[in-house]
Amino acid sequence: MTALETPRGGIPALQRAGIPLPGLLRSNHIVGLTIFATFWFLASTYSEYTQVMLLSIVYAMVGAALVLSFGMTGQLSLGHSIFLGAGAFMSANITEAWGLGLETELPLVLGVTFLMGLLVGLPSLRVNELYLALATFAIAFVGVQILFDWKQFSGGGSGKPAGDLTLFGWEFERGVTLVRIGLVLLLVVFWVVGNIVDGRSGRAMNALRTSETAAKSAGLNVAWLKILAFGISGGIAGVAGVLYIHSVRYASPDQFGVNFSIILILALLIGGKHRLAGAAVGASFVLWLPEQIRDIQAWEGTIYGGVLIALTLYSPGGLIGLFEMAWSQVRHMVSSDSVSDDADSAAKQPALHSVELAPLRRDSAVGHLVVEDASVSFGGVHAVAGISFEVEPGAVTGLIGSNGAGKTTCFNAITGHIGAGGRFVLDGRDVSGAPIFKRALAGFGRTFQNLNLHGDLRVLDHVLLGLDREFSYTRVEEIVRAPRVIRQERDAYRRAAEVLDHMELLEYWNEKVDDLPYGLQKRVDVARAMAPSPKILLLDEPAAGIPTAEAREMMTQVIAFAEHTGAGILVIEHNVELVMGICPRIIVMDAGKILADGSAAAIANDERVVAAYLGT
Repeated sequence: MTALETPRGGIPALQRAGIPLPGLLRSNHIVGLTIFATFWFLASTYSEYTQVMLLSIVYAMVGAALVLSFGMTGQLSLGHSIFLGAGAFMSANITEAWGLGLETELPLVLGVTFLMGLLVGLPSLRVNELYLALATFAIAFVGVQILFDWKQFSGGGSGKPAGDLTLFGWEFERGVTLVRIGLVLLLVVFWVVGNIVDGRSGRAMNALRTSETAAKSAGLNVAWLKILAFGISGGIAGVAGVLYIHSVRYASPDQFGVNFSIILILALLIGGKHRLAGAAVGASFVLWLPEQIRDIQAWEGTIYGGVLIALTLYSPGGLIGLFEMAWSQVRHMVSSDSVSDDADSAAKQPALHSVELAPLRRDSAVGHLVVEDASVSFGGVHAVAGISFEVEPGAVTGLIGSNGAGKTTCFNAITGHIGAGGRFVLDGRDVSGAPIFKRALAGFGRTFQNLNLHGDLRVLDHVLLGLDREFSYTRVEEIVRAPRVIRQERDAYRRAAEVLDHMELLEYWNEKVDDLPYGLQKRVDVARAMAPSPKILLLDEPAAGIPTAEAREMMTQVIAFAEHTGAGILVIEHNVELVMGICPRIIVMDAGKILADGSAAAIANDERVVAAYLGT
């Protein structure tokens, strides 16, 4: 066993950077439980506010549902009121026709509205955000008409009363008891959604919101994530509908129109659409403010609109975002550097020698890429005109050419980002007809000419996204925060920290990538692609816009990682000095065809390449 294969001692990167490991509970869970206990005991003291408390809980539950479908995945839905209505009328029918209670209402409503959510989410695969909002608007409008016409189910224009409030045969009075039942439901919903947000699903949903292209390249099944977010969101909204009809004791179809959906969206936007706390704060704002200051009820629409405009301009993250910005400023004033000062350089170990990265070493080289007769056309323009080449296992190969030569289009054809003719084989596996995410899972790692980073996510989260394929825990385990989830998340955090350390990004682990200078953003893009130890790295102009010395240093780190894992590298780059220095073999493209293919020395002296690209 060589020295490189043997994990060395030293302080792990995660410990040096002070990165907290995931666990079962976090500080916000403690705060949430404290608030839950407070309202539990105050419910009887302020019984005159029972109705407002119940509606606040309903709004907060639907807000949590919208955090998933809207805040996380970026899918604006104006149709969630129809899930609420379906849950309410199902509850009334179950109690009326079957004489059963919450033990039947809640699971049955959850299952049916989950399936409804999956169906409603299907348009998200075909349309963008604006047209999806219009589609869900239409679904809500049509849904209300169906409720009016389906008199046996909803009572038509007359509506339906709520049934008895029972649980396993025990009948309860409404009022304070129902508030406490609602608090328990809210606690469960927040626990479930919080676990999703904090796990691989939450990172993946955030990724597809900010860049679907990059999410697919990380091996994420974007289509399923979109539909799943709608399904879970619809199920939660349906459960909120059960609580709603037991709260108001009567439901009519006209209560669940588009106006209700808009109010629910408004509440979440005011509170903060990316945070569960935003769902609770927004619900409290739109319901408790008019209740406490009755003189302003006639102006509440104007007030909500004004607050929303102000928040959009100064705090897009809502009231919670405003608090987070203030808290961040306070922490910045009192905190020291991210990396611990008491970890001296002698205690630092090379990242590739660490316990997390040393096992990634492969005994033989991989990344044998075969491209046969690849062709891409845009109308009558042949961007890639039937080219063929191979990248040998573990080799570093350059792909150069003038702007418009077809280099990036060739990359897109290989990784499936564009429809292409021809055949693409990686280590004997034909991936020609596979979608983007399956090609990524087959062993492709990809960076982008225009970065395609996830702007409001942390540097650490980008590397964790790259590691998504390493997780084997199920969605159900994630929802309940099973021990395997915590164990695998901790392993991923440790490995991500070592990858960041190798790319000299460790001190920026908690920074949002939008706040980083361009050169560091380039490194984050590469680190995300490297993290899962792909068989071949396709780097699209990794040195563009950064000095040659910095680019050479970064590429030295990338090549060291590739040599450690036995991976191949295919790199597009306009920095000819850099390419000549790191690539033993260079392929030159011109007008969609391969102009030359050979060693760096041969390419530098090729008259055709000099005339078409290098110049004199």
